[in-house]
Amino acid sequence: MIIDEQEFLSILVSLEIGNQEFFQFLNGKVKKYPVKEFGWGCFSILDKENHIVDIRILVPDFFDELCIRINIHEYNHAYELYNELGEVYIENRVVRENNAKEKELEFSRLRLKKF
Repeated sequence: MIIDEQEFLSILVSLEIGNQEFFQFLNGKVKKYPVKEFGWGCFSILDKENHIVDIRILVPDFFDELCIRINIHEYNHAYELYNELGEVYIENRVVRENNAKEKELEFSRLRLKKF
């Protein structure tokens, strides 16, 4: 399953991950690489007082459904951080990971309904 960026953004919106302002904010902050295996992630940029001031994402290109799910996962992290911009970063890895995994599962369920 290869998709383009516009279709991916539509998927994100259907999963309630992001809006137009969020996508504009991420412009130039997402690095996509043409490999499947790497240390993918979403990274918060903090100021001296640990306030979230920016976000960066590293994700694979859309090679297959696994790569799309990785993108969904990392974009979900980014959207959570985006909604916390200016706030002190609080590490809550378990909750953040569970939220992102749930969005991956929701995507998989939606894909199964289409076929």
